[in-house]
Amino acid sequence: MFDLLSLGGDMGLRKVAWVTEHHSALTDVLGARRAVNASVASELAFMDEYVRSRTASASPWDSGVTEKDLYSSAICELAAALSSTFAAVNNKLQMWRQLRPLVRQGFIDGALDLERVRTIHDHLLHARPETVVALESEILKAAKEMAPGTLGREIDRLLIEADADWDRAVRKHAARTEKRIRLRRRARGLSSLTTLMTDGEADEQLSRIDAEVTRLHPEDPRSDDQRRGDAQTALMRGEALLCECPTCQVSREDVTDQKVPDAHEHGIPSSETVEPSGTECDAADETSSDSSSPTAKRMAPAVPPPKPAAPDAADPDTVPRSRPGGGTLIERWRAIVGDDPIGVHALYPDGHGGMKLPPPGALSYAPSRALSARVRAEQPYCLHPGCNVPSERCDLDHIVEFDRQQPEKGGWTIFTNIGPRCRLHHNLKTRKLWRTELLPEGVLHIVDPLGNHYFTPPAL
Repeated sequence: MFDLLSLGGDMGLRKVAWVTEHHSALTDVLGARRAVNASVASELAFMDEYVRSRTASASPWDSGVTEKDLYSSAICELAAALSSTFAAVNNKLQMWRQLRPLVRQGFIDGALDLERVRTIHDHLLHARPETVVALESEILKAAKEMAPGTLGREIDRLLIEADADWDRAVRKHAARTEKRIRLRRRARGLSSLTTLMTDGEADEQLSRIDAEVTRLHPEDPRSDDQRRGDAQTALMRGEALLCECPTCQVSREDVTDQKVPDAHEHGIPSSETVEPSGTECDAADETSSDSSSPTAKRMAPAVPPPKPAAPDAADPDTVPRSRPGGGTLIERWRAIVGDDPIGVHALYPDGHGGMKLPPPGALSYAPSRALSARVRAEQPYCLHPGCNVPSERCDLDHIVEFDRQQPEKGGWTIFTNIGPRCRLHHNLKTRKLWRTELLPEGVLHIVDPLGNHYFTPPAL
């Protein structure tokens, strides 16, 4: 039997010091975490106080502005100041107001973080009050030991045991009413599509994806995530997931070469090209092929490249978007507006797009179908800062107000004077709680009721 101290001198002492030192460091981490949790709770409390004060700050009978308008404007003010969205801020505020007393106190004390608080709130939402009261202390004990996902499942188990009839009813109702899809644009031309569905539907979809992936050869060079992503796309298109190992790619190329008819044998003029079905010719590489495209071929006449427009043929209804140096686009306009915050900086203050005579349709309140399509294509989201409501679900709002009595004097219905605005932000502008103007270079300048300035760059 070896004596640790005799063999290693002070090895035992160093071991004790090592353990003590790391316990102390872990305590510091946990202390910092509690401070962060308490700070987040404090932020939500201040947000709640701000909204209550802003909602009660003006009489709803003064100018037709209702208490609901003031509440919506206050949430939008917070969202703009925090570079967030109305939905995110509103959801946090409503969650804070609905928290059970013990859960809220645990949040304020720093024992619970935002993710666990949200998990408790979401899983207890609509539960019977007497059930929540009976389970609250047990749920708080579980929250101190479980990760959010595990905690959610534990809350569901407790609810089933305490009130099985309610649980069956609420699951059935949620399956009918809470399904949704959310699109989020990400970097490098990618998007994430989040789908909320029932557990059974999610398991079924994953089983189909995995079934497609298992048919691939082990030599397929893609990662597991890439294979599953491509399998989802293939299922969406009603196609089979193609293996990308070298053997399968060579085999598909051989089959494609056999099915492509020879142009000279069929008397096709040399000015025509053969391209895969469903694709367009690429001027940079006319001989390239996509291994995932169908093998059927079609004949398509070559299209000459479009002639460049003359420099003086610019559309008078197009916003100039030159970007000279001197900082970012927003930085420069924030400095310009900051020198004269109450002035008018709009590119077209009258809303006439620089034109002296109104073009066809400009004096009609509703934009034409062609103009609507163009605006929605150029502006994919609501113009309000941080709002991510897709333009197809937005109203087309006049930046300079349309004058129904004298349309020729008001803002015209033209490309530079209308833009997508969701109903919420459209109403805030109509109530004149928020002010909007279009600056040169396509920048949208928006001022909130407190006089804070926000800028939205043009869509690329």
